[in-house]
Amino acid sequence: MRSAASSLNPTQPDDAANVSVTPALEAETERLLSQRTRDIQFSPEMVRAYREKDWPQRSKIARSWMVWVALMSMAFVPVSHLLTPDFLGFAIAIGGLLVPALHACAYLVWRKPRSAAVEGLSLVLLMSSVMTAYGFLAVAVGGSNYERLLICIMYMNTIAIVVFNVDQVWSLSLMLCSTGIFFGFEIANPVIDLKDAIGTSIFYAIGIYSATIAHKTQTILGQKSFLLSLRNQYHSTALENANRLLEILATRDPLTGLGNRRSATDLVERLWGDPSIPKACIAFIMADIDFFKRLNDTAGHAAGDECIRRVAKTIEVSVRTDEDSVFRYGGEEFLVVLAHATPDLAWTIAERIRGSVEALGIVNPGRHPVDGSAGVVTISLGVAFAHGDATPETVAKWADDALYDAKQSGRNLVFLSNAHAAADDTRHSQRHSPGDSTTSSVRVVA
Repeated sequence: MRSAASSLNPTQPDDAANVSVTPALEAETERLLSQRTRDIQFSPEMVRAYREKDWPQRSKIARSWMVWVALMSMAFVPVSHLLTPDFLGFAIAIGGLLVPALHACAYLVWRKPRSAAVEGLSLVLLMSSVMTAYGFLAVAVGGSNYERLLICIMYMNTIAIVVFNVDQVWSLSLMLCSTGIFFGFEIANPVIDLKDAIGTSIFYAIGIYSATIAHKTQTILGQKSFLLSLRNQYHSTALENANRLLEILATRDPLTGLGNRRSATDLVERLWGDPSIPKACIAFIMADIDFFKRLNDTAGHAAGDECIRRVAKTIEVSVRTDEDSVFRYGGEEFLVVLAHATPDLAWTIAERIRGSVEALGIVNPGRHPVDGSAGVVTISLGVAFAHGDATPETVAKWADDALYDAKQSGRNLVFLSNAHAAADDTRHSQRHSPGDSTTSSVRVVA
């Protein structure tokens, strides 16, 4: 709690799904969303951002597909035994071993992000290899199972085009490879002639091409959805920044960067509501720059502001890090809130602040030798501790009264108030000579 400003730094959640929005991405997002959806064309930077955010979902879907197809291929082996018992060994080699192995290799490729070319090529090689393997199984089996196997694997490739979210060029490549392989095995089918082979191939080519068109539409809609989420993201970020700035403006003094009176009130309320902090260990130090009006009147407001900034920084570095809080309470007045403090510690911190401010050597042209000073800026401080049922307002008044006594007693002094003592408590005052390097005084006020 070195200063109230330190408690205003928000923590940023680590969200890997969020894209780092650059000004270029923001401008491109607005430009693309102003166009027709079908005209969306991503720049290389936008493509990288899109693939980065889309990767977890894209990878999960692809790997799930590979696992299920591999399991279905192995489950097909017993069915093959029922349909073609003479070719069980061939069915086991292809459906039980080769096809699962091909999917396992592709699965490894999709375990971590790869380039668009690697992803697309792995899909084309996987499905083309699987289709070729089942094509040879169809040739070996022959009969009605020949056509059945080819149509089944063509159907699987059509679904793969829709399921795998790869670039359109690779979807078209898979379509051409699948159609070519299908046509090749259709020509080799002895039970149909060339005319039927061509007609069947064209029929299934139209079907798989429709899947590529659906995939393209799906991709464009996915890109638009990404653009909308991107715009929502940077609009939300802008709103959060604006709210954070408003919070800072509402709780932080713009001149010194210290917390203002409102943030002081918030902190004190938290301390008073914390049962782990004894009230008797909470101290207020009221500090006020001596003869500040004279400095303002003679040197000007700019010099006055600079003086306040330097004094504020000096107070801030004179307190305990993460224990004490410093606030600009008003004008040239400051409040230091100490937690877990003793009277000796509070006195030490207050005296350190007084000596450090005096050591700055800020010239106050409004001060004259008759003031009993060397003509530099000094500060007076009043210290008060909480006790019993005293409210924060009461403790602040005690500290302010002690500050007033310090002012009345000659300034550049520290007064420690013991306002809760009995009326007949000993009052004492200690004053060092003006030439002493620790010019100060202590007074216990009942």
